[in-house]
Amino acid sequence: MDLFLQRGTVDHDGETIYWELATTGDDDDRPVVVLSHGAGGTHAVWYHQVPALGQHFRVLTWDSRGFGLSTNRRNAPSAPAAGADLAAVMDELGIDAAHLVGQSMGGWHTSAFVQQHPTRVSSIVYADTVGGLWTPSLQHAFAEFMKGGGLGRPGPQAIGSHPALWPGTVKRDPAHAFLYEALGSFHTPPMDKIGTTIEWAIDHADIDALGIPVLFIAGEHDSLFPPALLAESCAMLANSRYVEIADAGHSPYFEQPVAWNDAVTDFLQTV
Repeated sequence: MDLFLQRGTVDHDGETIYWELATTGDDDDRPVVVLSHGAGGTHAVWYHQVPALGQHFRVLTWDSRGFGLSTNRRNAPSAPAAGADLAAVMDELGIDAAHLVGQSMGGWHTSAFVQQHPTRVSSIVYADTVGGLWTPSLQHAFAEFMKGGGLGRPGPQAIGSHPALWPGTVKRDPAHAFLYEALGSFHTPPMDKIGTTIEWAIDHADIDALGIPVLFIAGEHDSLFPPALLAESCAMLANSRYVEIADAGHSPYFEQPVAWNDAVTDFLQTV
């Protein structure tokens, strides 16, 4: 199936938000899947997903404030701001509702959109993310991760040794691991503002109230958000399922894209 890519921007709240939409053409009325990237990424990190998911859905990717090609003039990124930015993008494209996929930081952006526009959400995929659904166990685990240095790595680092990647990924394919880091080298994201986003919270009951299907998907060796704790969070939702991707860290969409794409596609096709 041939896919065509539309590119554009929308001005909202003093910012210019970049987006890309993959479709089969002008008359494509298939459901939309929105992919929201994490703190280490941009719309470009989804290069494994757009062609695969595009065989079944229209696929919308976008850059949140300060990431990729989107501006951060006001220096005020937050989960609610991102939710509103995504709504502006969807409005610009005439998209009434969509399946939402949020990776890491993008999970918070997804939850904020859900809170603001609950009737526009067909399903949710939380990919290696708390998504604002904090539990005491996840708060403790993340605090311990940050005590250990978090994502900050002063000085020269071994190629591919990114904390969001499982070391086995680096050994399996060093060039692919290097690409993970290279994709994040084209911009300077507002990492000092990430705390503003991840401190934002939403209750499990608020997600349950929507009555929509939810998928939690996590890497077996995720060092940021331990998969067992994400599974516990998932179990607190009535209409949810959990999938764990073997031989992957915090970014299985990149480390094990075939398994990740299959799991997400299977979930979305049952909705």
